[in-house]
Amino acid sequence: MAIKLITIDIDDTLVNTAKQVTPRVKAALQEATAQGVKVVLTTGRPLPGVQEYLDELGLNHQDDQYAITYNGGVVQTTNGEELGGKELAYSDYLRLREVADELGAYLQVETIDAAYTSAKEINYWASRENFLIKMPLIIKPVDEMDPNDHYVKFMFIGDEADIDSWRDALPADVKEAYYIVKSTPQHLEFMHKDATKGSGLLTLAAKLGIDRSETMALGDQQNDVTMIEAAGLGVAMGNAVPEVKAVADVETTTQNADGVGVAVEKWVLGRDVPELAEFAKNNICRNGWNIVR
Repeated sequence: MAIKLITIDIDDTLVNTAKQVTPRVKAALQEATAQGVKVVLTTGRPLPGVQEYLDELGLNHQDDQYAITYNGGVVQTTNGEELGGKELAYSDYLRLREVADELGAYLQVETIDAAYTSAKEINYWASRENFLIKMPLIIKPVDEMDPNDHYVKFMFIGDEADIDSWRDALPADVKEAYYIVKSTPQHLEFMHKDATKGSGLLTLAAKLGIDRSETMALGDQQNDVTMIEAAGLGVAMGNAVPEVKAVADVETTTQNADGVGVAVEKWVLGRDVPELAEFAKNNICRNGWNIVR
């Protein structure tokens, strides 16, 4: 079976630790695109935060190229047309603002157009987040927020120890109401229960008439688990957290060793890849893919 759709996480997957798309990764993805494969950046960021990489790969501002943003909260063309996804409501903001106040957590809200916080001080990790997503951060009191805005994602942002503490202390009703994922050690994200990278992959595949068996997903963090599980071929980066490796079909090299390029060369372009020669010959993954082609 041939891969027709690839969903790719960005940080420490598509890009290395220097936030660069390496020449080998770029070449492999551009060759796959030229063969008609849909290369879909799949991220917790909004569309403005991925446009530099879409530009670099030649995928931006097109009606027939796609991105899955906000961890599956929005499925859209790279021209910005929304095709699917799940939003939250102002009432969700009020509840999470209440919980954040109780825990002493920094809370940030992301809509389609901007990021908001009612905090008077912006911590280091929040400042870094807003640099990466390339959206304005607006400081606005809770009672001045528009109840009809398009709320897509809420985040607690802080040091890793604080994130773990806040996650452990979440009330039961909050744990039940949202899809909650630690997307990085410094970010705890709250989204609609049905908004995941995996649901975004399946939504887009269905719209394009692509069978699940013809999809591949690559990722490294906990928020990538759902798309690794959903894809016909789930690929863990060599630098992936244990939760990702536990559900992946196969593993590629790390983000600093062209991991995405290596995987695309092997499982999409059908080349022999010396870096993956350690996989046992004729080993078959859970969805019927021969690990060594």
